[in-house]
Amino acid sequence: MSAQECVLETLEESLQNSAKTSEGENPLIGVWRLVSSTATVTDGGKTEVYNTKNPRGYLILTPWQRMMTVSIGGHGDRKKVPTSDADLSELWKSLLAYTGKFRVEGDQLVTTVDVAWYELWTGTEQRRRFELDGDTLTIVTKPQPIGGTGARSKALVSCKVVWEREE
Repeated sequence: MSAQECVLETLEESLQNSAKTSEGENPLIGVWRLVSSTATVTDGGKTEVYNTKNPRGYLILTPWQRMMTVSIGGHGDRKKVPTSDADLSELWKSLLAYTGKFRVEGDQLVTTVDVAWYELWTGTEQRRRFELDGDTLTIVTKPQPIGGTGARSKALVSCKVVWEREE
């Protein structure tokens, strides 16, 4: 065995052991498949619940404290080639994607975002309450303003996302 092969083998073994140690310390580490996504909107005392149809996506939490997620809603024809700005807008509306370094504080998963599909999140901390029940991870956002200038600009929205461990 050459010195280079020895170094590579040692490095690979070290990374595997590091991952195993981190996984044992943090049960959130792994690959999670999106099961359901629900938004609760409260506006003027009225509450409405919206379930995303056929959501698809993944959440990846690495032993090196890197989080990545991408998800889409299943409404509309996602296999149609977009031929207009309206088609592209419909695809964009159901997308969520961001990544950053994460940490756990009690029942809070806190991500310092360094890249996001929604650029205003870049450089912010996204704090989510989580609950782990076996291989099911539920993440809930605190109610926050929808914003904008429309009729619902003062409404609050909270999201509940359920993931199932894949790896």
